[in-house]
Amino acid sequence: MSQDLITSLDPYNGVCEKFENGKRRMHVILSPEEVAAGKTTYWTELDIQNKGIKNFSPRLWELRHLTALYLNNNKITRLPPEVSHLQNLAHLDISNNKLRSLPVELGDMLQLHDLILTNNSIRLLPYELGRLFQLTKLELEGNPLTPELLQKSREVNGTQKLLQFLLDNLEAPETPPERPWITAREKTGKHMTFRVMCYNILSETLARGNKYGYCPSSALAWDHRKQLIMDQITKSQADIINLQEVETDKYYNFFLPSLEALGYSGTFCAKSRSKTLPEDERKYVDGCAIFYNKTKFGMHKERYIDYSQLAIANAEGADDMINRVQTKDNIGIACCLEIKEPTHGTRHNKLLILNTHINWDPEYSDVKLIQNIMFMNEVESFVKEIKGGYNIPMIVAGDFNSTPDSAVIEFLLKGQISTEHTEFHGLKYHGFLKKANGECIGNKNGSKYFKHGFKLKTCYADDLQDKLRYTNYTYDFKGILDHVLHSKDNLRTVGVLGGIDVDWMVKNKVIGCPNVHYPSDHFSLVAELELINSR
Repeated sequence: MSQDLITSLDPYNGVCEKFENGKRRMHVILSPEEVAAGKTTYWTELDIQNKGIKNFSPRLWELRHLTALYLNNNKITRLPPEVSHLQNLAHLDISNNKLRSLPVELGDMLQLHDLILTNNSIRLLPYELGRLFQLTKLELEGNPLTPELLQKSREVNGTQKLLQFLLDNLEAPETPPERPWITAREKTGKHMTFRVMCYNILSETLARGNKYGYCPSSALAWDHRKQLIMDQITKSQADIINLQEVETDKYYNFFLPSLEALGYSGTFCAKSRSKTLPEDERKYVDGCAIFYNKTKFGMHKERYIDYSQLAIANAEGADDMINRVQTKDNIGIACCLEIKEPTHGTRHNKLLILNTHINWDPEYSDVKLIQNIMFMNEVESFVKEIKGGYNIPMIVAGDFNSTPDSAVIEFLLKGQISTEHTEFHGLKYHGFLKKANGECIGNKNGSKYFKHGFKLKTCYADDLQDKLRYTNYTYDFKGILDHVLHSKDNLRTVGVLGGIDVDWMVKNKVIGCPNVHYPSDHFSLVAELELINSR
């Protein structure tokens, strides 16, 4: 046997593939003696071309480790639905056969990058193929397809255009069940209650491109999404609405007038890059917005928090602050609202509302932490300007791009985090430590830690978080990234909006959001809180 010949063996039935000089040749069968001797290996590609086969053994669909399958140049007339069991398949070549149709289940093979179907007898393509948003090569020549399908496939970027056409014509899933309202505890009936909403609405600019290739173009369109977003806001009956990824133009020309008509007032802060852009580009920059029910609340004081500018101010020459933190233009808003309604026996007449959007990148957990520390440090500075600031009930809401077990959420809930925490990646941020010493740095047993002076609790505590399950639902990630917290001593959660129906998502093969029913890749959080006397 040539030393250039490499064999890889089938651990199931003794089939192996041969490669010569790096080129695929054919499969062979291990001898009984080799199998009896326990010869095994692992392979990911299977070549069964030029064999004249008409049917498949059901065991083929058990080889779920396969990433490439070559069935070309045979006499196959039917591709069974079981092909979709090969969920790791990235390359499927079934060209030069006698196929007349394709199974709709082919649209479930989301890892497919290459689908070679040339020279068959296929007349129609199932709309489900439009779900294959990662497909980069779809070869169809030599099939009696309709002129419309052939024309689209031959255009520049024909594969993407054809897939979008199929996806846009795929029947939309049934309407999902309403999210349940979950009562955490009974209201006392003695104190003021109010509802708070937190929602990353997905900016129109970010909703473009290939990131959401699994979403029909009509469902990504702003005219469709904006109405669904407003429907969710009005259904929430929220008194305070915290939004993220609101574009500047959309705030002033859609959200503000729409919500003012419903009795709200608002404030908005765009991300810091808007300050450097010309007027015609500035309107596309997104930011955070807070709206409040004018019959219950009025604006007392507000502060816009720019993490990029804070990084510069606190860098003290530290490269990490300049190179890692300053380059991220995330922002936050702190508002102190006056309570207009009677508070029924409590001493509170103000309410602090904090809204932020933290950096998204998982590789920059240190930046997330520093941004969050700067945020709370600024809040502490803000409340010092307000009489009785530390005793004012507080709501902290936002897209923190951080899971419940992250250092960001640990810092918020525990009030401190070690400067040596692993999510700092060993970066010391010495300039920030020096500048902030005495403001947000403490010492304990000889160790330094970042701290803040507020006692916070999540509205979705304990079993409520288990029922929530997701606030972000995309193909690449599904989990909790958004949070609503409140001060422990003077607020308590009496109810929350429950999570989406996961069974519905599975039944309807929802790859990710947005889609025709959910206008963002995030789900809103809604909590009802009750004012109580400070403990």
